[in-house]
Amino acid sequence: MAQQGNFKSPARMGALEDGAPLSSAGTVSGGKAREQGLGGVNFERRSFLGKVVAGVGAAVAVTTLYPVVKFIIPPTKEFSNLNEKVVGKASEVPEKTGKIFQFNKDKVIVINDNGKITACSAVCTHLGCLVHWAPKDNLISCPCHGAKYKQTGEIISGPQPLPLNPFKARIEGENLIISKA
Repeated sequence: MAQQGNFKSPARMGALEDGAPLSSAGTVSGGKAREQGLGGVNFERRSFLGKVVAGVGAAVAVTTLYPVVKFIIPPTKEFSNLNEKVVGKASEVPEKTGKIFQFNKDKVIVINDNGKITACSAVCTHLGCLVHWAPKDNLISCPCHGAKYKQTGEIISGPQPLPLNPFKARIEGENLIISKA
């Protein structure tokens, strides 16, 4: 006769204590003992579902944290340490304008003042703001705290402690070339 309901029900436990044969405990239909079936592997539903939920949770955590970590720790940029570099075309800096270019690790502002090409660091020595060329005043100015520099990077006025680092700039053909001073 097949057992109906919970295997560990009080009625079943009472029946086992009242003289039920010991050989029937722990057996399953088919005559095999429970311990001999799968070598002691525990396949309870709760442990299986717990492992599945833990695996899915770990996968979600990894896929969520990976982009966050990549955002917080950005990749390092590798810069070359060249003495001279073609940064662009001469037509990119028309007369009476200035443009900032990347040269090695430095940002350099190249100024074309009626055909006279000059270049100096584009980073203000006061707090590191980027400077710009003011053609009306014929000078380089820092928008952060009002520092003013000559076209060659020398100090005119402001809170900055040092002049801008000078660079050399020249035009060969159509190329604009910047080199260390």
